Amino acid sequence: MLGSRTAYAICMVIATVVAGLLLRRRQQNLDLDKVQKIGIAIGGLIGATLAAKLPFILGADPAGGLFGAWLSDGKTILWALVGGYIGVEVAKWSVHVTTRTGDSFVIPVAIAIAIGRVGCLLYGCCYGIETDQTWGIRFIAAPDSGAVLRHPAQLYEIIFHVSFALIAWAGIARQRPSSLLQGNWMPNYMIAYATFRFISEYWRPEQRLA
Repeated sequence: MLGSRTAYAICMVIATVVAGLLLRRRQQNLDLDKVQKIGIAIGGLIGATLAAKLPFILGADPAGGLFGAWLSDGKTILWALVGGYIGVEVAKWSVHVTTRTGDSFVIPVAIAIAIGRVGCLLYGCCYGIETDQTWGIRFIAAPDSGAVLRHPAQLYEIIFHVSFALIAWAGIARQRPSSLLQGNWMPNYMIAYATFRFISEYWRPEQRLA
């Protein structure tokens, strides 16, 4: 399997650009001015970036220091989603936005994470546990250096995020103003992803504390 850091970086850049373009398009019909739209986007980006690194900074090796932890590859998507959500809410309060904006974020965020997981797949990080299934993949970055087949956990996540993006796109396009899902697609996406990750931890080599 590819272990290219360059491919990973390229996917991260593509994910950011695609998310920005999709967000701009999804927010066209919102009653917001340019400053408010930019402020909300920046708030979400800062919140997601800081939260994604926070667990690694809190658990950083004192010898490496906080700066070393910040520059490391480690980051967590779940924390990034929560941080981005909080960042958007803080930004909305700062620029006096009362309009619900979650529906405009859900598709760009889901697609961006899916593209990011393509980078993980190409780089070989975030792999799963050993498997004898025919779709298993050998990851050079794994402790066994690719000697055994492993669950392509990144691929499972790609399927989840793309599927939810398609469901949200169809749902938002067809929903009526009185729909219970209107304005709630982002929280539902976060709940669905948290549920998916709870299940997926059983095929990921994560440390079990309890």
